[in-house]
Amino acid sequence: MKTPILCTSWKMNLNFDEGLSYARKLADFAKKNLKKDDNLEVIICPDFLILSDAMKIFKGTILKVGAQDCFWEDEGSYTGEISPKHLKEIGCRYVFCGHIERVRYLKEDDSMINLKVRACLRNNLKPFVFLVESEKFDDIRGAAAELNNKIKQYTNGVSEEDLVNIVFIYEPAWAIGAMQAAPVDYTRRILQLLRESLGKQFGKDAAANQVFMYGGGVTLDSARQILELDNINGIGMGKAGLNYDFITGAMMVARDIGNSIRQNVI
Repeated sequence: MKTPILCTSWKMNLNFDEGLSYARKLADFAKKNLKKDDNLEVIICPDFLILSDAMKIFKGTILKVGAQDCFWEDEGSYTGEISPKHLKEIGCRYVFCGHIERVRYLKEDDSMINLKVRACLRNNLKPFVFLVESEKFDDIRGAAAELNNKIKQYTNGVSEEDLVNIVFIYEPAWAIGAMQAAPVDYTRRILQLLRESLGKQFGKDAAANQVFMYGGGVTLDSARQILELDNINGIGMGKAGLNYDFITGAMMVARDIGNSIRQNVI
């Protein structure tokens, strides 16, 4: 059964006090409007400075906390880096890997992203791996080929058993930061091609069970349309997650879709 997923990163936008205040506001909303048994996952990736505090604030709600990044080694002389082992020890379960901003500004390459993915899996963390479509291709199969190559690079050394613990976020660079999502049918076709390719690499079961999300600009209407697609599991949001009305509205949309899916299965 499909469970809609929403995830969002606050990036480097809120200071300590602002982050705590916003976390409490989201927790209050969740307590009043979302039940822990709703068919929905919501993952918030705050600044590292309040990660532990956010976990305490969200305790008892459906909201979960993820990390915006981690290093590929568990410990050692790596000044300024965040250990995946230490993230696990404080209760974190989700980590972003390969975000376009780290690729663009910090020059992360495919091999680094692969090491981070494997480090997450080694520590029983669930990596949310970004598949960035660099440009809008005239032929959709050209876009799929670019993304399939990234999947192969990022999953190098990953077993079929571990593959299911990876969440792939398809992110068209031309729709990042925009208010409007990529055309829904385009997204559906891209995900269909990616699943077909994954099936050839890892088998039909892997293709069917793999979690794929959409990342990029969305409205509440386009979010609903995307979440209703059979072959997509959720939506990843950036700065839109800092808009209280939008993120809470998206939670309600995802909750309604998720509970409807469960009811139809039953």
